[in-house]
Amino acid sequence: MSSSRAAPAKKPSRNREKLIEVARRLFATRGYGEVGTEEIVREAGVTRGALYHQFADKRDLFRAVLSEMLPEIGERLYTETMARIGHDRDDLQVGAQVLLRIYAEPEVRRLFLIEGPAVLGLADWKALQAPLSTLFLDHALRHLVEEGLLGESDMPALIELLSGALQQAALGIAAAEAPEAARAAYAKGLDRLIEGLMRGVEK
Repeated sequence: MSSSRAAPAKKPSRNREKLIEVARRLFATRGYGEVGTEEIVREAGVTRGALYHQFADKRDLFRAVLSEMLPEIGERLYTETMARIGHDRDDLQVGAQVLLRIYAEPEVRRLFLIEGPAVLGLADWKALQAPLSTLFLDHALRHLVEEGLLGESDMPALIELLSGALQQAALGIAAAEAPEAARAAYAKGLDRLIEGLMRGVEK
């Protein structure tokens, strides 16, 4: 067994908050590769020592930026979906559309979808964002289980399949020269998939 230990999590601090706030703004404006740590600490009004007390390196700071964005996206996904649905069973279809609209927004698209996989690597990026789609899909599909339209045993496979579809849509929006057109195309495709699922469970 290795004797190495993971570094203890840093306590929340104003320096940490300032660094994340500044890094998020600069990364979103110019991109991860165009922003150096010297500029970040200068804009945040802290020392390099303060940065490295909170984060292992610039990549670690970037990961913290994305980790901060995830609950924001999740809260928006929940709030905006709830405001649009007329019945609990609409969660899946409406929520998928809401999520794609959030993904197509400039800051989210650049930081979360373009820079995220490039900086963290595709596998790490997928692992970081997986809880967002998993929680959404678990919540939405559970309504169908509660109504007797779907079996509990069907949920794991459907969550995995739909999560993969949402991830691919996200990456497609990121890579597109016309993000809004790509969002609309993926939204239409997801609608058809979900409508097919709903027709199947209603039989």
